[in-house]
Amino acid sequence: MARSIFFYTDSRELGGAELSLLMLIEGLGPSWAPTLLLDEDRGATAIAERAEALGCPVTREPPMPLGLAGARRAIKLSRMLRAERPALFHAHLSWPLATKWALAAAVRARVPTVATVQLIPEFELGRSSYWQLRALATKVGRYIAVSRDVAVELEQRFRWPPGKIEVVYNAVSLDRFDGTAPDGLREEIGGDTGRPVVLTCARLDQQKGHPVLIRAAAAIPGVAFALAGEGPERGRLEALAAQLDISDRVHFLGYRADIPQLLEAADVFALPSLYEGSSLAVLEAMAARRAIVSSRIGGTEELIEDGENGILVPPGDADALTAALRRLLDDPNLRGRLGGHARARVERDFTPDAMTRQVERIYGELLADGRRDVH
Repeated sequence: MARSIFFYTDSRELGGAELSLLMLIEGLGPSWAPTLLLDEDRGATAIAERAEALGCPVTREPPMPLGLAGARRAIKLSRMLRAERPALFHAHLSWPLATKWALAAAVRARVPTVATVQLIPEFELGRSSYWQLRALATKVGRYIAVSRDVAVELEQRFRWPPGKIEVVYNAVSLDRFDGTAPDGLREEIGGDTGRPVVLTCARLDQQKGHPVLIRAAAAIPGVAFALAGEGPERGRLEALAAQLDISDRVHFLGYRADIPQLLEAADVFALPSLYEGSSLAVLEAMAARRAIVSSRIGGTEELIEDGENGILVPPGDADALTAALRRLLDDPNLRGRLGGHARARVERDFTPDAMTRQVERIYGELLADGRRDVH
């Protein structure tokens, strides 16, 4: 009989972290029966639709903000978990304070708990929150960090028990990246058939470092830059491109569902993020055999070996990014070599099957520990 597992995220957007959660749900073996818990607002509609398309039931719960209102609503979730008695509760955290009350509810209901931490942004951790998280960490069964960098910060900054933290990298489905670009797509994103195309796929957010990319674009005439994604920084970025007089070469594509095709149509992939956990965008570019320029930051350094399967540059350094892009654009043989090595790395280390098996092993160990504690 399949064991029930409840997944939870308080995210409202379908980004890399959420796609990784859905990939895990899809990859679970027949011994698991997943249910996805989401906040009961319309913001998470895309996540819900993707989960339901996988045959995973979706249940809506009242949002649990960080304050006392969230603590009160967690009591209701705890009661529901006691009634449903799932074998496991697995929360996916977009940052360390995410899903705090949901995890507390699962602990209170005595359901074995797992938490995946996708990202640690720059934020001030108040004393009260610090001690709340430390107390919760003693009760959560296992933490999954998506990179060694995230794991180290959880141990050193948050003082979470290192024996409970394990690194499991995000993954990418290789078969999505074995096609070709449709006719006309390169002209659509580049604006001119003769121009090389540099692509980035990322939410238009300060974290992703788009201003650095636009300043590099200004220094490389004759090259088109295509930015796939939406977000709060779009207006500022469009204004910067206009200020630098390169609006004709910097194309804002908006949200796109055809990322594999966009990658096939581009010559180079660039992601100048200021920080990452384990970037799904980089993994997708690797799977597509693109030559990659990205920031030398925690997480990404674990995916890209500089000069072997991509090029790394200091975060925020437009000059270094410009030089790396010029080097790749001027050398098709180098692009081919780096792209081929990138694909080989994904095939070896970052497949959905490898990720899912590691997570299922963690589930099994946690349940076995629980049985030993009972006896």
